[in-house]
Amino acid sequence: MGKIRITGGTHRSRKILVENQPGLRPTGDRARETLFNWLGNNLTGQSVLDLYAGSGILGFEAASRGASKVICIDNNRPTMVQLKKNIQALNLNQIEATQQTALTFAQNCSDTFDLILLDPPFESDQIYTINDIITPLCKAGGHLYREFGIKQEAPDLDDRIWHLKKQKKMGQVNIELWQKNDNHE
Repeated sequence: MGKIRITGGTHRSRKILVENQPGLRPTGDRARETLFNWLGNNLTGQSVLDLYAGSGILGFEAASRGASKVICIDNNRPTMVQLKKNIQALNLNQIEATQQTALTFAQNCSDTFDLILLDPPFESDQIYTINDIITPLCKAGGHLYREFGIKQEAPDLDDRIWHLKKQKKMGQVNIELWQKNDNHE
Protein backbone atom coordinates (compact mmCIF):
# COMPACT_ATOMS: atom_id res chain seq x y z
CA MET A 1 0.00 0.00 0.00
CA GLY A 2 1.37 3.37 -1.01
CA LYS A 3 0.31 7.00 -0.64
CA ILE A 4 -0.15 9.82 -3.15
CA ARG A 5 -0.41 13.51 -2.31
CA ILE A 6 -3.10 15.78 -3.76
CA THR A 7 -1.19 18.70 -5.30
CA GLY A 8 -3.73 21.54 -5.22
CA GLY A 9 -7.07 22.94 -4.16
CA THR A 10 -8.92 22.60 -0.87
CA HIS A 11 -7.39 19.18 -0.13
CA ARG A 12 -3.84 20.14 -1.10
CA SER A 13 -1.18 18.00 0.65
CA ARG A 14 -3.77 15.44 1.82
CA LYS A 15 -2.80 11.89 0.92
CA ILE A 16 -4.79 8.99 -0.44
CA LEU A 17 -3.90 5.33 0.00
CA VAL A 18 -3.19 3.37 -3.17
CA GLU A 19 -3.44 -0.40 -3.63
CA ASN A 20 -0.32 -2.13 -4.91
CA GLN A 21 -1.88 -3.63 -8.06
CA PRO A 22 -0.13 -4.87 -11.20
CA GLY A 23 -0.40 -2.25 -13.94
CA LEU A 24 -1.63 0.48 -11.57
CA ARG A 25 0.37 3.58 -12.43
CA PRO A 26 -0.98 6.75 -10.81
CA THR A 27 -0.34 9.98 -12.70
CA GLY A 28 2.73 11.66 -11.21
CA ASP A 29 2.76 14.98 -9.33
CA ARG A 30 4.39 16.94 -12.19
CA ALA A 31 1.92 15.71 -14.80
CA ARG A 32 -1.05 16.50 -12.52
CA GLU A 33 0.26 19.97 -11.72
CA THR A 34 0.83 20.61 -15.43
CA LEU A 35 -2.66 19.45 -16.38
CA PHE A 36 -4.42 21.58 -13.80
CA ASN A 37 -2.25 24.60 -14.63
CA TRP A 38 -3.34 24.17 -18.25
CA LEU A 39 -6.97 24.08 -17.09
CA GLY A 40 -6.58 27.12 -14.82
CA ASN A 41 -6.72 25.23 -11.47
CA ASN A 42 -10.35 26.21 -10.81
CA LEU A 43 -12.96 23.65 -11.85
CA THR A 44 -15.80 25.13 -9.78
CA GLY A 45 -19.13 23.70 -10.87
CA GLN A 46 -17.69 21.46 -13.57
CA SER A 47 -18.57 17.82 -14.16
CA VAL A 48 -15.64 15.44 -14.61
CA LEU A 49 -15.36 11.88 -15.89
CA ASP A 50 -12.27 9.91 -14.85
CA LEU A 51 -12.21 6.82 -17.08
CA TYR A 52 -9.68 4.14 -16.14
CA ALA A 53 -9.55 5.87 -12.74
CA GLY A 54 -7.14 3.45 -11.03
CA SER A 55 -6.12 5.21 -7.81
CA GLY A 56 -8.58 8.01 -8.65
CA ILE A 57 -5.93 10.67 -8.07
CA LEU A 58 -6.97 12.71 -11.13
CA GLY A 59 -10.58 12.71 -9.91
CA PHE A 60 -9.48 13.70 -6.40
CA GLU A 61 -7.45 16.57 -7.87
CA ALA A 62 -10.51 17.75 -9.83
CA ALA A 63 -12.77 17.56 -6.75
CA SER A 64 -10.18 19.39 -4.66
CA ARG A 65 -10.25 22.17 -7.27
CA GLY A 66 -14.03 22.62 -7.07
CA ALA A 67 -15.57 20.15 -9.53
CA SER A 68 -19.18 19.64 -8.49
CA LYS A 69 -19.44 16.10 -9.86
CA VAL A 70 -16.67 13.56 -10.49
CA ILE A 71 -17.39 10.07 -11.78
CA CYS A 72 -14.55 7.56 -11.47
CA ILE A 73 -14.79 4.39 -13.56
CA ASP A 74 -12.50 1.38 -13.19
CA ASN A 75 -12.95 -2.36 -13.57
CA ASN A 76 -10.52 -3.53 -10.86
CA ARG A 77 -12.39 -4.52 -7.69
CA PRO A 78 -9.58 -4.03 -5.07
CA THR A 79 -8.73 -0.66 -6.60
CA MET A 80 -12.40 0.40 -6.46
CA VAL A 81 -12.71 -0.70 -2.82
CA GLN A 82 -9.71 1.47 -1.88
CA LEU A 83 -10.93 4.38 -3.99
CA LYS A 84 -14.28 4.35 -2.14
CA LYS A 85 -12.46 4.27 1.22
CA ASN A 86 -10.44 7.33 0.16
CA ILE A 87 -13.61 9.18 -0.88
CA GLN A 88 -15.07 8.57 2.58
CA ALA A 89 -11.84 9.43 4.41
CA LEU A 90 -11.61 12.82 2.68
CA ASN A 91 -15.39 13.38 2.75
CA LEU A 92 -15.47 14.17 -0.98
CA ASN A 93 -19.12 13.36 -1.61
CA GLN A 94 -19.06 14.83 -5.11
CA ILE A 95 -16.99 11.82 -6.24
CA GLU A 96 -18.87 8.71 -7.33
CA ALA A 97 -16.88 5.51 -7.99
CA THR A 98 -18.34 2.78 -10.18
CA GLN A 99 -16.80 -0.59 -10.98
CA GLN A 100 -17.29 -1.10 -14.70
CA THR A 101 -15.21 -1.22 -17.85
CA ALA A 102 -14.55 2.17 -19.41
CA LEU A 103 -15.84 0.96 -22.77
CA THR A 104 -19.14 -0.29 -21.31
CA PHE A 105 -19.62 2.97 -19.41
CA ALA A 106 -18.82 5.13 -22.46
CA GLN A 107 -21.15 3.14 -24.71
CA ASN A 108 -24.08 3.39 -22.27
CA CYS A 109 -23.67 6.85 -20.72
CA SER A 110 -26.10 9.59 -21.72
CA ASP A 111 -24.48 12.32 -19.57
CA THR A 112 -21.97 14.85 -20.87
CA PHE A 113 -18.96 16.24 -19.02
CA ASP A 114 -16.90 19.42 -18.95
CA LEU A 115 -13.68 17.43 -18.53
CA ILE A 116 -12.85 13.83 -19.40
CA LEU A 117 -9.69 12.29 -17.96
CA LEU A 118 -8.44 9.43 -20.13
CA ASP A 119 -5.51 7.38 -18.85
CA PRO A 120 -5.91 3.72 -19.92
CA PRO A 121 -3.31 1.09 -18.97
CA PHE A 122 -0.23 1.50 -21.16
CA GLU A 123 -0.03 -2.23 -21.88
CA SER A 124 -3.52 -2.21 -23.41
CA ASP A 125 -4.67 -0.92 -26.78
CA GLN A 126 -7.66 0.89 -25.28
CA ILE A 127 -6.33 4.37 -26.10
CA TYR A 128 -7.20 3.50 -29.72
CA THR A 129 -10.62 1.93 -29.01
CA ILE A 130 -11.92 4.59 -26.61
CA ASN A 131 -11.07 7.48 -28.96
CA ASP A 132 -13.80 6.32 -31.35
CA ILE A 133 -16.60 6.55 -28.76
CA ILE A 134 -15.56 9.34 -26.36
CA THR A 135 -16.72 12.39 -28.35
CA PRO A 136 -20.45 12.34 -27.38
CA LEU A 137 -19.52 12.32 -23.67
CA CYS A 138 -17.81 15.73 -23.81
CA LYS A 139 -19.77 18.98 -23.74
CA ALA A 140 -19.17 21.53 -26.50
CA GLY A 141 -16.16 23.60 -25.40
CA GLY A 142 -15.18 20.89 -22.91
CA HIS A 143 -11.76 19.31 -22.46
CA LEU A 144 -10.25 15.87 -22.87
CA TYR A 145 -6.99 14.95 -21.14
CA ARG A 146 -5.11 11.98 -22.61
CA GLU A 147 -2.16 10.24 -21.00
CA PHE A 148 -0.27 7.44 -22.73
CA GLY A 149 3.18 5.85 -22.88
CA ILE A 150 5.87 7.33 -25.12
CA LYS A 151 6.10 4.00 -26.96
CA GLN A 152 2.40 4.24 -27.87
CA GLU A 153 1.25 6.18 -30.90
CA ALA A 154 -2.16 7.44 -29.89
CA PRO A 155 -4.17 8.54 -32.91
CA ASP A 156 -5.11 12.19 -33.20
CA LEU A 157 -8.73 13.05 -32.59
CA ASP A 158 -10.98 14.27 -35.42
CA ASP A 159 -9.80 17.83 -36.15
CA ARG A 160 -13.31 18.82 -37.31
CA ILE A 161 -14.47 18.31 -33.70
CA TRP A 162 -11.37 18.66 -31.51
CA HIS A 163 -8.29 20.81 -31.37
CA LEU A 164 -5.09 20.03 -29.50
CA LYS A 165 -4.44 22.82 -26.98
CA LYS A 166 -1.35 21.51 -25.18
CA GLN A 167 0.96 18.52 -25.22
CA LYS A 168 4.07 17.54 -23.34
CA LYS A 169 6.40 14.59 -22.90
CA MET A 170 7.22 13.86 -19.26
CA GLY A 171 9.66 10.98 -18.78
CA GLN A 172 7.94 7.84 -20.08
CA VAL A 173 4.57 9.57 -20.52
CA ASN A 174 2.89 11.78 -23.12
CA ILE A 175 0.17 14.11 -21.89
CA GLU A 176 -2.26 16.04 -24.06
CA LEU A 177 -5.13 18.46 -23.53
CA TRP A 178 -7.75 18.62 -26.27
CA GLN A 179 -10.75 20.95 -26.47
CA LYS A 180 -14.01 20.14 -28.20
CA ASN A 181 -15.20 22.81 -30.61
CA ASP A 182 -18.06 24.99 -29.37
CA ASN A 183 -20.25 24.08 -32.34
CA HIS A 184 -20.26 20.31 -31.62
CA GLU A 185 -22.66 18.88 -29.06
